Amino acid sequence: MKIKLSIVAFFFSLFTQAQTFQIDKLPLSIDSLKKALPLLRNRAKVDCLNELARSYLEKMQTPSPDSFLAITTQAYREASAINYVKGLGDACLNYGVIYKWHLFNLEEREKYYREAILWHQKIQNDNGLGFGLLGLGDALLDKGAIDEANKTFEQSAFYFRKAGNKVMLTELIDWFGYIYAAKGDFEKQFEYVKKGLREKKRIGDNRGMVWSFYRLAHIYRNAGDYGTALEYFRRCMQQAHQQSLFMKPFRSMGNIFLDLGNYDSSIYYFKKVFHYIPSDGPALAGLGKLFILRKEYDTALSYLNNAIIAFKKRHDEKGAMGVLIDIGKSYAGLKQYSKALQYAKESLKIANRIDSKDIMQHAYEIHWNVFEALQQKDSAHFYFRKFVTLKDSLQGAKFKLQHLQKLALYKVEAKEEAQQARIDLLNKDNQLKQQQLQEEALTKKILVACLILVVLLAIIIFRNIFLKRRNEKLLLENALKEQQLANERRQAELQKQTSELEMQSLRSQMNPHFIFNCLNSINRFILKNETETASDYLTKFSKLIRMVLNNSQHKYITLNEELDCLELYIQLEQLRFKNLFRYKIKCDEEVDAEEILVPSLLLQPFVENAIWHGLMHKEGARNLDICLQLKEDILECAISDNGIGRKAALELGSKSATKHKSMGLQITKDRIALLEDSVQIQDLYDDKGSASGTKVILNIKYKTTIRKVFL
Repeated sequence: MKIKLSIVAFFFSLFTQAQTFQIDKLPLSIDSLKKALPLLRNRAKVDCLNELARSYLEKMQTPSPDSFLAITTQAYREASAINYVKGLGDACLNYGVIYKWHLFNLEEREKYYREAILWHQKIQNDNGLGFGLLGLGDALLDKGAIDEANKTFEQSAFYFRKAGNKVMLTELIDWFGYIYAAKGDFEKQFEYVKKGLREKKRIGDNRGMVWSFYRLAHIYRNAGDYGTALEYFRRCMQQAHQQSLFMKPFRSMGNIFLDLGNYDSSIYYFKKVFHYIPSDGPALAGLGKLFILRKEYDTALSYLNNAIIAFKKRHDEKGAMGVLIDIGKSYAGLKQYSKALQYAKESLKIANRIDSKDIMQHAYEIHWNVFEALQQKDSAHFYFRKFVTLKDSLQGAKFKLQHLQKLALYKVEAKEEAQQARIDLLNKDNQLKQQQLQEEALTKKILVACLILVVLLAIIIFRNIFLKRRNEKLLLENALKEQQLANERRQAELQKQTSELEMQSLRSQMNPHFIFNCLNSINRFILKNETETASDYLTKFSKLIRMVLNNSQHKYITLNEELDCLELYIQLEQLRFKNLFRYKIKCDEEVDAEEILVPSLLLQPFVENAIWHGLMHKEGARNLDICLQLKEDILECAISDNGIGRKAALELGSKSATKHKSMGLQITKDRIALLEDSVQIQDLYDDKGSASGTKVILNIKYKTTIRKVFL
């Protein structure tokens, strides 16, 4: 046994030294962690404590929130003592989980997730930052800060992408769905959950697929499609492999069958939960509701009393409030009215503290029913009014109309007395009323005449306004149509100009002069019996022709394809001029040439200009450098040569060559302007102020491939 524990401790030390001990990747069981803990020191011990706390939560084996909190607190203290930043960050992440699922404190949850982000920023731990931002976004969403939560989820995705955590990237798709759900756009949430499920299937994330099935089931349940919801819950259970995942669909299926009135199936699934958590509060509460509906109040109380113990043990006031309400209803059903009021008051006290209006209205309903049963009409009337008022605020005018008649029952006696008093008063004042009738009739006639006059005036005014607005609308529609036609004509002209420029670009790329020079070079190699060189030149030349023709058919190609074509062209020029110059193409690490899309055949005219006008007339070493780097959403391409410079090139260049090259560059510049890109040309000088070359900087608004967008 000591040998086994030593081996476990040895592996912990390796994880710590290599700095690869991550909160979600340690492949050790809870028993192994507990056995190894006494043998560990310093960082390895902190990592073990954090992993033990996380494993307890994931496998639902923690005895109580206090135990989970104690383990995390020990990890935090020991990490603070040795200034272990990663251990502090992981402990704060565990604190966030505690205050979300066990202690239900939103402020503490947000505080610890923010602290976790600060710790992981210090060591640039991308994975830890991803988890911290995800937890913070969840807390902000619960606070109702939807836009801020959305930005936080986007930051989380950025760090998970840097860490290469594809599992959490696909999981984040569901969280973006929650953003739309919070905005009331449930159709959009449904689309995101379905998309997340497809991505999880693609990367083989079985555990993530379970949660997607679970979320889809709840969406269908909320939409009232119980059949589809049950089907997704069954798929969830078939796919699940961990105990913590089994109980959730069982619990939800029990609630669905409870809604459908299928009590036997509901009992079956609620009791299935107890195989994994013997005293599961929500399942016990569900069984309590079921037996209340069946009016088996004693049985209901046996489940509800155990449920309240479970909820109080985990400090879940929200869950406890609902159970207290159901206990009150059970005692009311047993006609034990004092106990019913006792539990209703206890739930109402908690509901007032946390502003839970739904629980308040249930508590008022119990008070109303109890006082009505006790024939205490004043109290019943008082609580019924509070119940109706609160119910109105939660469900709207429809509920109010349904309960106005019930409210009227408490006013019958008062109305009858008031009516009798009015009859007596009318009998006494009958003569006075008769005298007033004639005056009132005259007044009514005057009012009717005035009303008719007002109506006529209103009709005339309304007709004039209507005609005026209709004319304005017709004028506006005509103006919009004319503007739309003008825009369509302008768009057609721009499209035609773009097509012409692309064709001109192709002709300028592979112009007859270039082809003639290449064929002459091949002929010269053949005459000199340099057949191998001629063959190599001809092979590269034909490959270049094919690549240019293929790429010219596409508006956008990958950066890798553009660079391959460009490099082949430069190699032909090297062969042609017997390696008189050297070239170098450099891409920053952030540039993913396979994922970035750029306009086709955009760089070659600038490179050709640098070779022919800058390098060919220079003595000594000739260098051509092409550097590519990303600046936010811009791809910057710098083409530098150490040639003679633009001024000397204009003086030495032949007229035909100058004419052709300037046309090719002008066409390319026109393409860049249409694409809303930019180009800058800089003259380079040495320390003595002499021309030392030219630098062309292209700023290209690139696109990304579909695969890049999703991952």
